[in-house]
Amino acid sequence: MKLEKIYEKAKSYLSLTDKEDIKEKKIEKLRDKIEEKISKLEKKIRDTKDIEEKSKLKEEKEMLKNFRKQLKEKSK
Repeated sequence: MKLEKIYEKAKSYLSLTDKEDIKEKKIEKLRDKIEEKISKLEKKIRDTKDIEEKSKLKEEKEMLKNFRKQLKEKSK
């Protein structure tokens, strides 16, 4: 009796972790890393006084924002 319950619980758990959930978690993890990188770039932009470096950092930040936007659209 107990083994049947354990088997049913394990089966239901495994059905919840299908490929869509795994893909969604990976996308979410990637999105978090992008957010982290964007915040680091924003801090560097504030701290940097060199105009050329600021513009490069801003370009990189915009590229990451565009990538984040594409990732969001793709995940829908």
